[in-house]
Amino acid sequence: MLILAIDTTTSVCSVALAKDDRLLGEISTDLPRTHSQRLMPMVETLFAETATKPEDLDLLAVTRGPGSFTGLRIGIATVKGMGLALDLPVAGVSTLQVLAHNFSQGLVCPVLNARLDQVYTALYRSGTGPVPENIIPEHPASVEDLLAELREYKEPIWFCGDGVDLVYPAAVQVLTTLVRAPFHLNRPRAAALADLARQAPTCSADALTPLYLRDSQAEIQLRQREKNEA
Repeated sequence: MLILAIDTTTSVCSVALAKDDRLLGEISTDLPRTHSQRLMPMVETLFAETATKPEDLDLLAVTRGPGSFTGLRIGIATVKGMGLALDLPVAGVSTLQVLAHNFSQGLVCPVLNARLDQVYTALYRSGTGPVPENIIPEHPASVEDLLAELREYKEPIWFCGDGVDLVYPAAVQVLTTLVRAPFHLNRPRAAALADLARQAPTCSADALTPLYLRDSQAEIQLRQREKNEA
């Protein structure tokens, strides 16, 4: 099975091609240019370097969130367009699960910056099976609420994701089990997404939906203005 995996949910833009259990190639960048500028040139480079073409694909995979609303829409729109054009099934996988899949064992707490003094987070245990086991479901949380949820766990917990800097100063004061992930494990990787997609449920391209977990900041501000004007 040849899988093209795409992640655009954070500042990182990552694409990978995997055939069965072999990674053929992966390109990841964390640069100022927008995902809309980078994504398709990266995909085209990956096809060229691996001597493959879109018509060879069996499955498309994409991180469906949570994450940046703009990034999510770019990734999902791209995969939907390719899926419809090529008549391919699509696997949508949680960004948080993809982050957790960077680790071979132990408790993993991915945290993504959700703005408004919150993070998107969950808790997983890696190493118990082919995919990370979800212990605490995905949800938005304040730093204080997240740390309160984690205090009962006495074993080391890996923290990863672009929200770590928000959590770390308070976490080191209350969690003796905190382990900060090194940079090569600290961002979503399309290679991890491709591996998870091999075992994930699939859908048609037009049925793919994003996982936001929360309304956008603009939507929240609009409701607040309407409330103030009422």
